[in-house]
Amino acid sequence: MEAVKTPILEGITLEEQEQMRVCFGVREERFRAGETVYDFAEGRKYLGLIARGSAVIQRIDRQGSRTILEHLESGGVFGEMLMFENVAGDSITVIAEEPCRVWFMQDEHMTRRCEKACAHHSRLVENMFHIMTEKAAALSERVEVLSRRSIREKLLCYFGLLAGQRQKPSFQLPFSLSALADYISADRSAMMRELKKMKDEHLVEVAGRQVTLCAPAR
Repeated sequence: MEAVKTPILEGITLEEQEQMRVCFGVREERFRAGETVYDFAEGRKYLGLIARGSAVIQRIDRQGSRTILEHLESGGVFGEMLMFENVAGDSITVIAEEPCRVWFMQDEHMTRRCEKACAHHSRLVENMFHIMTEKAAALSERVEVLSRRSIREKLLCYFGLLAGQRQKPSFQLPFSLSALADYISADRSAMMRELKKMKDEHLVEVAGRQVTLCAPAR
């Protein structure tokens, strides 16, 4: 297995990563675009790491409506311990957006004390807490977007968040426009019509995934 740059392995040397893979029984699997990487309903209690490629965590409710919960780039992690409780019983899965290589390990390694008291194990747990904090912040931002009433308000709120993260008005969406509609829980056709209006009013410029805010979001 090659080294992967990811926050969960921050501060862990390549040699320590190799030791950890053996100690934790890390296994690698490959997935084609569109394949299911992980199904939370199976209750396997794994922690997954996107070693290469990208994926999305999607929810499909009982009516068949799809919502993107999170976009995972290379280095992204997922698992039950990073998710909220699925009280509604919806289908929640990780789907490969493009060909992926994924590392899997039992999530009990994040909570079980290491018998050898390995320094890299302690660092891994520390990194995991940081990731959980970041995901909580991302969830708060998502709630902020979804709390807006109109499609325009949702788009401007989300675009404003992305622009703020990059500290410039031009940025690239982490997913396609079709996936963006699922992310903000809007009908795709209605969202595309609203985007066209916003472009005509010189509020935004959109070229594929590249977006530029032409005026402050309000």
